[in-house]
Formats: sequence, structure tokens, C-alpha cells
Amino acid sequence: MGAAEGQQLPMIQARLLRLHRTLLRTPPALLIAGLGCAALAASSNLANSFDAPRAGGPLVVLALFLALALAVALFLAATLIRLPRVSLPARYRRAARWLIYPLLLWAALTAVTTTIGVLASGFATSLTTQHVRYGSDDLYYNHYNAILVLRGQNPYTGEHLAAEVRYFGDRAYTPLARGRFADVRHYPTRAEMDAVVDEYLAHPDAPPLELDPRTTHSYPALAFLVNLPAVALGLPSVALPQILLFVALCAAIAWAAPAPYRPLVALLLLATADGARQVAGADFEIWPLALVALAWLARERRWTSALLLGLACATKQTAWLAAPFYLIWIWRTYGLSEASRRVAIALGAFFAVNLPWIVVSPGAWLASIFLPVSLPLLPDGSGLIALSLGGLLPLFPSWLYGLLEVAALVAALALYWRRLPRMPFAGLVLPVVPLLLAWRSSERYFVLLPLLGLLAAVLTLAYATKIAPPSAPERRRKDAPAGIAGTPAGAD
Repeated sequence: MGAAEGQQLPMIQARLLRLHRTLLRTPPALLIAGLGCAALAASSNLANSFDAPRAGGPLVVLALFLALALAVALFLAATLIRLPRVSLPARYRRAARWLIYPLLLWAALTAVTTTIGVLASGFATSLTTQHVRYGSDDLYYNHYNAILVLRGQNPYTGEHLAAEVRYFGDRAYTPLARGRFADVRHYPTRAEMDAVVDEYLAHPDAPPLELDPRTTHSYPALAFLVNLPAVALGLPSVALPQILLFVALCAAIAWAAPAPYRPLVALLLLATADGARQVAGADFEIWPLALVALAWLARERRWTSALLLGLACATKQTAWLAAPFYLIWIWRTYGLSEASRRVAIALGAFFAVNLPWIVVSPGAWLASIFLPVSLPLLPDGSGLIALSLGGLLPLFPSWLYGLLEVAALVAALALYWRRLPRMPFAGLVLPVVPLLLAWRSSERYFVLLPLLGLLAAVLTLAYATKIAPPSAPERRRKDAPAGIAGTPAGAD
């Protein structure tokens, strides 16, 4: 027994040494993206621990904003094409020695919490709960709209807020910046919000100024249609499909990574603890994000990729920000005619999903889709607005933040068009940049960003390795990597 153990010990030491060397050779894209995951987790922890930006003080608010901005910057940096060398510079290996193991330790501890403490608990709760509790009014609305569809009713017409509140026994709703809530610096307390909804329930025919029953249907139709299977099966919560989708997307992204680094990528993906809480019942952002991510993963397949993009846009308006970046990549890679074909396919998917409601109630459908920008919503979030709410900057009119958001989108599109050869997959991350400057830059828009950031890093790493092997130095001198223009798109 002792001799066998003595023979195994050198083998274990050799394997550990190989693992150590592999970790020190972790590509910069993955290491930088991992640091982005940690920075984003710090931002989320500050928001949750101190109820920032409305509480916690100026220092906490500043740290909240800087951590979020740093995370976005790191994810973008991870998309820069760094052509592989025979060996990484010694200075990088020294830096990796100090960074990779703390990053691994943090990711491992967080992944255990995510997998066991959040996803497993959410999975069990979604099957057994007697009284569903969601973390946002959006999920209540989408769940109830699916019920309305199964009953043969149109979610876009009529006022369903009172019935939804009574059905779930929860008074969640979207407060508006008017009436008693007109002071945008003061976010209403739970008691103040309950007083408004009690008044509404007593007289549904005369809604208070502080709420609008139309907010129960302020998204494209796929936002509630994705819940039809869970509701039809009688599941008490619609979180189960979201959890399964989250796990499937993490597996797809990890599989796209180079084989030696798949465990590291999987660990970092599972380290998105707040993202796991979101998919387990706090919001439905995983649906448009996953569809956009899958569209990029299937980018070489015209029909599959374009259909996925169209379905993402048919789920939530945040996907509309991602669509132009995807189309720029298609245009620069395959040409304008291919981009036009994919626009037509994506639009077809979008309207196919929404067509029944457009035909039956075109005015109500159109007005509902633009409610997020037409209603006077209260400011909130961890972006630039956090500095205003925390007193570090003046609180400007909402239209100014809207202009900043549009300007940031235009600038990001122009940057991507010009720099695409150097950062071809930055189009996965750049769509969140305008949200940093928005009147409402809610934390929920960013908690799943590590999935897109890691996907962008994985695709960048694979692409750089493919286009510029060490044996072909002449390719490194080209302005545009091979395949950026003129390559025919694959058809399904």
C-alpha cells in the first residue's frame, strides 16, 4: 500500500504542476474578463448591502458607479484582438501568478453559493411553492399575461393590474413620478406604495396618478408567451424555464471556449451569484440576453442566427440596443446583402410573434411597447444617475439623460464600425454602454453581463487563435483579420 501511494504521489505532483503552468498561461482575454466578473460582483454587492444609490452616502455611491464602469471597461478590453505568441511575456506570467489564484478562489466560493444555494433552491421552489414570490413586478405581469392568453384574453387591452394584484396577493407595481411621488429624489417607501395600490384596489375605475394599469403589458409579446408552457403545466412559478435556460447558456458558452480553459470559464459563469438570483425569480432578463448570445454563437448560420435575434427583440426592448451591433458585424463580415437578408428574417420573427396582437389591437400594442419611454418613471440605477441620486452630481432633467443615452449609442456604433477588426466581438458588450448614462440604469440590466462578457472573450480568443497562428506573421500586419469581409454566410 505504501509503495502504491509512493508511486501515485509523483503523478499527482506532475498533474498539479501542469495545472499550475496552464493557469499561468491563461489567455489575457479570459483573465481580464474574470476580473470584470469580480468588479461587477462588487458593484452588485454595494447596491444590495447599502441600498445604494439612494442610501449609503457619497463614497458608497462613487464606489458603486466606478465598480460598474470598471467591469464594463474590463469586458471591453477582453475583446481586443491580441495575436497569440509562442510564449506569453514574463511580466504577464508574473501578473497572472498574483491574480489567477485569488480569482479562482473567489469564483469557486461564489459558484458553490450560486449552484447550491441559489439555483438548486430556486429549482425546488419553482416546483413546490404554495405562494409564488417574484423579485420584480415584471415577472408578476408576464406570468399573469400568460394566464390571460390561456383564457383567450388580450393582455394589451383592458386594465388587468387589479386582477393581477389580487391573484398573486402581492402589491408589486411600477410607481410613476407624479402626484404623491412627483419628487424624483424621494423614492416612495413600501408603506407609501401600498397606500396607493390600496386606493386603486378600492376604486379600479379611477386609478391614482402614481400608477398606470397599462404597465402590466409594456413588453413585446414573447415576454409573456415564453411562460405559456410553465403556466399550462400548472407550475406555481415561471422561474424553472429561466433556470434551465441559464444553465444551458452557461454550458454553451463554456463549450465554445478552448478545451483547456472550459472549467475556468464554467466556474466564472457560475460565479454570477446575483445573476442566478435574477433567473431564479427576480426578473426575466435572461430571455432576451440568452437569445442574443445564442444568435452570436450561431452567427455563421443565417436563418438560425437571425431568427434568434428577432425573437430576442420580440421579448424585451433592451435587445433592440444589441441588434445594430450584431448587424454591423454581419455587414462587415459578409456584406450588406447578407445583412439585409438577416434584417428581413429578424423582422419576420419579431412580427410573427406579435402579429396577433398587432392585428387585433394595433394602437394598444404600439402604445404599450413604448411605455418604458413615454411614462414618467422614477430615476434609479447604478450608472451615471447614481452619482446624481447620491448628491455627487446635480440631478438633471430626464430628457438630458435620454440625450446622453442616444449619444452614447451612436458613439458606440461608430466606434464598433471603425474598430471592428481589432475588437470584432465587442458588439456583445457595447450595447450596455448607453444604459450606463440612462435615467434608469437599473442593476438588473447588468447582473447577467458576465455571460456576454465571457462569451465575447471566448469568441475573441478563438478568433484570434484561428486567424493568426504563430507560423503566419504576415497575417498580423493586416488591418482587417482574414474573414472580416467577403466570406459567404452559411445557410441553415
